[in-house]
Amino acid sequence: MNSLAEPIMLRTARPLGAMEKFFYLLNQSHPNHFVMAADISGPTRIDQWQAALDLVAHHSPLVWSRIDHNSDGKPVFTPVPHGSVPLKITPHSASGWRSEVAAQLAQPFDELNPPLLRATLLHGIDRSTIVLVAHHAIADGLSLTSLLGDLLRAVAGETLMRNEETRALEHLIELKHGALNPQPSAPAAVDAPADAPAPVHMPLDMRHPDGSAPHVDALRLTSTMTHSLRERARAERTSVQSTLIAAFMRAMCFLNSGAQREPRVLSPVDLRRRLLDGSDHLAMCASGVVHPDDGPRDASLWSRARHAGQAFADIDSPEVLAERVLSAHALLDTVNGAADAKAVFAQAFANDAVITNLGVVGLPKRFGALALDAVWGPAVSVGVVGEQVIGASTFDGQMHLVHTSYAPVPGLLERIVEEFTQALAA
Repeated sequence: MNSLAEPIMLRTARPLGAMEKFFYLLNQSHPNHFVMAADISGPTRIDQWQAALDLVAHHSPLVWSRIDHNSDGKPVFTPVPHGSVPLKITPHSASGWRSEVAAQLAQPFDELNPPLLRATLLHGIDRSTIVLVAHHAIADGLSLTSLLGDLLRAVAGETLMRNEETRALEHLIELKHGALNPQPSAPAAVDAPADAPAPVHMPLDMRHPDGSAPHVDALRLTSTMTHSLRERARAERTSVQSTLIAAFMRAMCFLNSGAQREPRVLSPVDLRRRLLDGSDHLAMCASGVVHPDDGPRDASLWSRARHAGQAFADIDSPEVLAERVLSAHALLDTVNGAADAKAVFAQAFANDAVITNLGVVGLPKRFGALALDAVWGPAVSVGVVGEQVIGASTFDGQMHLVHTSYAPVPGLLERIVEEFTQALAA
């Protein structure tokens, strides 16, 4: 197995960035770690997976850091000696990974006892599923997917491609786009809770974590439907993400016809591609937009998709986006304490659903003798009562959907696919 010549480590403690701190504080009352899963075909041994996981984590500094406080009371990442990443082993089954994802979401991280990464391996003689779980202060769906790629390279004995960056998001943005304007424009509905406009909705209720596991469901679209969605969305002057949001909204209206209002939806936004030249380093580098919930219920899916897409209109300019993200982070940095984080989250996010789309996953199909067959996620529970979370990723020409909820709407994924089918036929 190949390894990097020199382990990459944080030499000294560093303060958490604004977004890292916010998710750390929120985690004290509402665990918000997330999960990615992948299906792999080809013969492997359990010891190969453990060694590969330890190797990759050994070269990802934040994994082996505890979150404690400095003399000023500020949370900091403090490096600790590297050990072995917890790896739960269970027999492989085609759908068993869903219950493992649910179980992992119910198990919080202890930030004082790293690593801030763990895994479950559903192992078979010639087929396995790996379930990766990360603390949200150190990673997002895209960076954990990149780490998945290096994990598979390590299992296959190939060269690793770890990115050594360890700085917080706001510092990377300032390096590339400059510091925040002394008189920034008012923050829009981008990025973390404090980046939302003045709330026009009542704060949403947050569920009390009780150790129970959420419902996790999954569904994979055909290659034909995935291709047709991409082409039709382009022709309709919208995006796949906006189309997915529109299908979700229509599905919820169909399945909950008696609901007094439509759900409010948050879309995480990839800042790596927009602001950081596509960096794949392990970190939290996402923002988000809140979609308008005032669309007519009887509008076509394509009309609703264009309406949902209006939320992205104000962040097309990297300069504007960078300024708004830095403005939001400056506000977030004033949040101190778990209670404050919970209050800010409940009011400023004010969303009933999260639809997080990783887009086309940029991993190869083959890793030596192994084949990557599917990428599922992200699965996450952010803590709002009744929330529905849809994680989407497209790999090998097929869109993969994961539904996570403590109050699941039965048949939601199937109804979303039916909305796609009807819209493509129209």
